[in-house]
Amino acid sequence: MQRRSMRICAVALVGLIVLTGCGKKKGGSHDGGLGGFVSGGSGGENPASGPTDLPSGLPTDLPSGAPSDLPSYDAPTPSYTYSAPPTYNSDGTNDITASGCDYDESTHSFEYTLNVRNPETQSMRYSITIQWDNQDGSGLLGSDYQSITVSSGSSQTVNATSYRYLSQQTSFTCKVTSALKYPS
Repeated sequence: MQRRSMRICAVALVGLIVLTGCGKKKGGSHDGGLGGFVSGGSGGENPASGPTDLPSGLPTDLPSGAPSDLPSYDAPTPSYTYSAPPTYNSDGTNDITASGCDYDESTHSFEYTLNVRNPETQSMRYSITIQWDNQDGSGLLGSDYQSITVSSGSSQTVNATSYRYLSQQTSFTCKVTSALKYPS
């Protein structure tokens, strides 16, 4: 029974050598001193020696290292081009012309007509704030906010309105306080 165990151990040992590639090269030298293992024993003259009754038919000249006939792999080169986004002026006040600063007594509302022309090469979204101020400087009478999208090279008309009941004749001014634009 002990002899059979030794043969099984020897076969397993040779199989491990074949799988790990740590066998002997031609000439009996190890692969640069890397890998390998020492089989038990007392560490006498030849501590790496194993059983002498190995089964016949097993290869004794085992290759080491990676096969040299593997195909090479070239990484694909990405094919894309980068183009910078178009530049634009975010201040849209120069794109606006205004007219009709008025107060409608029938609807009790301030009115102001804005014409927004987009000179950019792309569609732009405009965020516009309008104010009606008392001309004597006593304060704000009304305000409105408009958000519109205008196509490249096009224009659009917006009617700004602010509702307020006036009990006496009042002089006022209309103005666009801010007009921010950004690509839509």
